[in-house]
Amino acid sequence: MSRIPTDRLRALRNTVPILELIFELGIPTRKHGSRLTFRCPGCGGFPTATNPRTNLARCFYCRRNFNAIDLVIVERRLSFLDAVQFLEALVGPRSSMARGPRLRQL
Repeated sequence: MSRIPTDRLRALRNTVPILELIFELGIPTRKHGSRLTFRCPGCGGFPTATNPRTNLARCFYCRRNFNAIDLVIVERRLSFLDAVQFLEALVGPRSSMARGPRLRQL
């Protein structure tokens, strides 16, 4: 695979909705009041949160932040390139990126 364009990586990192990705990856979640937490793929703890504004996931136990690419790498134990290919397969054709990607119904 040739070099992945920076703008393509930025689009995958920033626009694939982190919460939808957590569900898609099958990461266990828990409801705490109005808040939804997920099992951290790094340490296995549940003191976690997602921030839709920054599109990041955070574990307060191991103090790690995850963007969409990081989450796929750690949860699926994939290489960087394989994680990017995984996300590209989820968002579908490149033309959908201009409108904002949505994960395909699988």
